[in-house]
Amino acid sequence: MHAITRSLRALCALALAATAGAAVAAYPDKPVRLIVPYAAGGGTDTAARMIARKLAPLLGQAVVVENKPGGATQIATAYVAAAAPDGYTLLMGTANLATNSVLYAKLPYDVGRDLTPVVWATDVPVYLLLPAASPWRSLDDLKRAAAQQQGLTYATAGTGSIPHLAGEQFSHQTGIALRHIPYKGSSEAATALVGGQVQMSFDNLPPVYAQVKAGRLRPVAIAAQTRNPDLPDVPTLAELGVPLAASSWWGVMAPAGTPKDVIAQLNRHINAVLADTEVRSYFAGLGMAPTGGTPEAFGRHIADETARWRAVVKQAGVKIEE
Repeated sequence: MHAITRSLRALCALALAATAGAAVAAYPDKPVRLIVPYAAGGGTDTAARMIARKLAPLLGQAVVVENKPGGATQIATAYVAAAAPDGYTLLMGTANLATNSVLYAKLPYDVGRDLTPVVWATDVPVYLLLPAASPWRSLDDLKRAAAQQQGLTYATAGTGSIPHLAGEQFSHQTGIALRHIPYKGSSEAATALVGGQVQMSFDNLPPVYAQVKAGRLRPVAIAAQTRNPDLPDVPTLAELGVPLAASSWWGVMAPAGTPKDVIAQLNRHINAVLADTEVRSYFAGLGMAPTGGTPEAFGRHIADETARWRAVVKQAGVKIEE
């Protein structure tokens, strides 16, 4: 009798294990949502939609991009942080994962506690830009002009953005006095620069590439380790003697507690997407560099960026009015 009971228990255990294995193998068995913290049409949204389109056939399910803008990405981030940790609600995280915790005293989420990294997707370097009509052509020109005018104005897409913090670090490293003029997005900042309302700007390439191609804006330098092959004549700031590298970046995050095997599956497939020739070409044409890597590497990147920008914010005295 006991032998029969033991046999039944063993069979039940095997059945449960098989059922659990089938449940894991079945992921995903419904559409996956990728939440974007900005409105449709911007760089983050564009990258997310390309990744979603290529990821869907690998997962065998639709990947639906949903836009939840507002609160300097806080609305979307808090939404995903509170979602079920089942792999069906993901976040297209941005560099705000690092900067918000530095700039805001209170947030409706804790990145380390409430979210888990899946994969670092793109790196988007910051450029120093001048209007095409500007008489200044070099870093020395900017230094002379700043000395004569007691400083220069520079535009960015907003206070606390990576381009803003890069501008603060640039000012500190070069001794060029700069006054920050924040705008409501890159489009407004670029329009102000072209129109001569400000003298220079720091921004990522994707939102201003059309203005660069049209000859209305002139990139003077890129804050990266290497030149952009599509703009080979634009030197790095390091080549000009300024040891500054600064990038906006995007990557996929999931709610904390999402099963490790689900994270591993998503990481594997998104890395395959980022290695796709069409994706790499598309991103390069927009000034984005595909990255990829392990969840752990992305987690380290977020931690490193948080520490790096905390020091810049403290040194520059950057304040966010909440």
